[in-house]
Amino acid sequence: MRALGSIALVTASALTSALLVVLSHAAPAPPVSPLVGLYEPVATAAQRRSFDLEVLFLDWNDPHAVPQLQDFLARARQQQRLPLLTLEPFPNRADGRTNRDLLGDVLSGRHDAAISSIARTLAAHPGTVLLRFAHEMDKPGQYPWGYADSSRYLRLYHYVYDKVATERPTNLRWVWSPAGNSRADRYWPGDPYVDLIGLSIYASRAWTPDRSMEGFAEKLEKKRWLQQRFGRPLLVAEAGVSGSPADQQGWLREALASLPRFPEVCGLVYFHAPQPRWMPLPTGHEDWQLHSSVLVWLLNRLPLPSRQGLACQEA
Repeated sequence: MRALGSIALVTASALTSALLVVLSHAAPAPPVSPLVGLYEPVATAAQRRSFDLEVLFLDWNDPHAVPQLQDFLARARQQQRLPLLTLEPFPNRADGRTNRDLLGDVLSGRHDAAISSIARTLAAHPGTVLLRFAHEMDKPGQYPWGYADSSRYLRLYHYVYDKVATERPTNLRWVWSPAGNSRADRYWPGDPYVDLIGLSIYASRAWTPDRSMEGFAEKLEKKRWLQQRFGRPLLVAEAGVSGSPADQQGWLREALASLPRFPEVCGLVYFHAPQPRWMPLPTGHEDWQLHSSVLVWLLNRLPLPSRQGLACQEA
């Protein structure tokens, strides 16, 4: 097993080197810093710092979805940040619809008005918007759109993509965002439908038999094959670590130090919130909020250093 592990590391290193060679022979481009965002359900004083990404999770059934979206885009423009919208296609429970109804409801047009209103709002924004739709679909059962039959997800994704396109937005970059499991490629919508690949990277001592903490780079190394397979920049759209201040700071220190080894990673968002109560984990409730001292430590390391790598926005 150690020999196999060594071969894997050598292969990964060779692929990284090849990517850097490609980058170095492409049209000259200045070094870029990986974009950083901090997601908070309720904004705190931390948002006054110089983040690159403004982040929102939006249920398309929310009766206030469009005003929320307008406020979000206005904040992004005011703060000169790149908006990252995670659009969550939940069934309309207010109308008594269930998870089983979702795909049929979408395909029959029950959500068309909401989709069109959101698309028009996005299209009116004067800059680029990253649209992360129906994320972590490769974990069946976690979300209503997490179908064990990937063809159902693909029908959902393609329908929404085509419906958004009828509003003629020219400023969207679509983020296909699996958790990054070994069979995530079954959910790939196709080259014309994806601009970036999003990933989720979380760590907890409760997730390993010996209660060790699996490092950011170790986790990312297992998921970067998606970039190598499909050739899109990677955006770590959600990252989080639970535990003591020492655990959190050590994990984040290693994460930031390792980013230059992953030139395909164009940005990272820290999920500064507890695990949602409606989505319990087998190991119990996790809290991804950073201890105050760790948050200060992280903020003092922004912006991240520039390096040669891929960008989240087209030049």
